[in-house]
Amino acid sequence: MPQLPCYLAWAGPELKRIIQDHLMQSALYGGAISGKGPRYCPSIEDKIVKFPDAERHQIFLEPEGLETSELYVNGLSTSLPPQVQEEFLRAVPGLEQVRMTRPGYAIEYDYFPPTQLEPTLEVRGIEGLYFAGQINGTTGYEEAAAQGIVAGINAAGTALDQESIVLRRDQAMIGVLIDDLVSRGLMSPTGCSLLERSFDYSYARITLSGDCSSRPDGSVC
Repeated sequence: MPQLPCYLAWAGPELKRIIQDHLMQSALYGGAISGKGPRYCPSIEDKIVKFPDAERHQIFLEPEGLETSELYVNGLSTSLPPQVQEEFLRAVPGLEQVRMTRPGYAIEYDYFPPTQLEPTLEVRGIEGLYFAGQINGTTGYEEAAAQGIVAGINAAGTALDQESIVLRRDQAMIGVLIDDLVSRGLMSPTGCSLLERSFDYSYARITLSGDCSSRPDGSVC
C-alpha cells in the first residue's frame, strides 16, 4: 500500500486567543456536558486552560485515505461551535485557506458500575454475560486487554462447562485491577488505569515473574 506523509503544525498565540474568547461556548466548559473529558486525549480547550504558559501545542495533519484530500487534525479535538472551529483552524500557520469538511464534536462517556461484577467479570444475576474494558469504566488498551483475557477465558469456560478462573491480588497485576474494580468501583468513567494502580505484592510479582511460563495452571502474570 502506498505511504502518504503526515504533517506537523502548531497551535500558537492567535489560536489560543480565539479559544479563550469563546471558551464558554465549549460544551465542556459551558456546562452542556458534566462529565470529564478523555484523560489521555484532551481537547484543545483543556490544553489552553490547563497549560496557560505553553506557547504552542503540536498538531498532526494525517491523511484520511488514499482517495481523499481530507486530513484528520490530530491534536485539535474540540466541542466548540463549527464557526469557531473554522476560525481557529485558519489561525494555524499553513492552514489559512483551509476548508473544514466535518466539524469536531464532544462525547460523554458512560459505563456500567463494575461493582455489579463477580471476580470472574460475570455480571451478577445474569449467567454467561461478561463485561470487559471501557464498559466497566476503565481506560487504556492494556486495561481492556487484561480484562478481556479473564472475561474471555471465563466466557469460554461457561460455554464449555468448565471451571472459572480468578486471579488473586498476589498472583498478578490483572488480579489487582479486577479486584479493585469489583470491590471498590470507580468515581467516574475512564477513572481506572492499570498503570496507575498502587500495587501490593509488587516485589513478590517481580521476583517470581520468571516462573510464569512454567506454571501448570497457565496463570497470567
